Amino acid sequence: MDDSEINSEYYYKNHLLTTVKEDGKPYLLFGIPYNSDRGANIYSFTGKENIKTVRLNIQKKNFDIQEIRFNKYKKKSQSELDRIYKERKEIVDAKKTKYDSYPDYNFIIPVDGIVTGVYGTQRYYNGKKGNYHNGHDIAADTGAPIYAPSDGKVMLTGHYYYNGKFVMMNHGNNLISMFLHMDDILVAKGSIVKKGQVIGSVGNTGLSTGPHLHWSVLLNNHYVDPLALVNKVKVKLDN
Repeated sequence: MDDSEINSEYYYKNHLLTTVKEDGKPYLLFGIPYNSDRGANIYSFTGKENIKTVRLNIQKKNFDIQEIRFNKYKKKSQSELDRIYKERKEIVDAKKTKYDSYPDYNFIIPVDGIVTGVYGTQRYYNGKKGNYHNGHDIAADTGAPIYAPSDGKVMLTGHYYYNGKFVMMNHGNNLISMFLHMDDILVAKGSIVKKGQVIGSVGNTGLSTGPHLHWSVLLNNHYVDPLALVNKVKVKLDN
């Protein structure tokens, strides 16, 4: 795609694609959906005046499997259900809020600690298949500093039922990080954060079984492996 095409906004299934600049040229940064079929996949990107299609050959990747055993969950009260619904809506709305800036997508790891969970792990709860793990977990002591992996704007903070204390950061053009289960939050909604800045500390809040950071990254509203941006895994397309 030429510069004029990329300078206009493109969407995948109504979700804004991230535009980045490298060597002074713009590119679209696309997050391949986790459940894409193996083999040839065609993705359509919709612009203001045209539609671009990209064909990618998806190779099979074997993710880990995790068996989780637990006692039956406590039934949620109506007030808890109302709270969860409200919080989900706030997150959805925050994801849709634009921050027009070319992101620095050469990320750093946000906390020093031990990796306890990786992206893509298929989880089974009491033998029943559940959702895959959509982020990267790092265990550390409560209070350990959490650093911004890149520049960005804080779109949302809160203390939610599942997420605990958390921060949502838009790194620019819809490249989003979420940091869950924090102990302290040191940034406010709307603030501009620099790469390496301390945004809070590791905690054990929300639906968490021990002090750790759950770090998720989204592109075009699809979760991607955060380490792909640390290790710069990408494919450039000329068409």
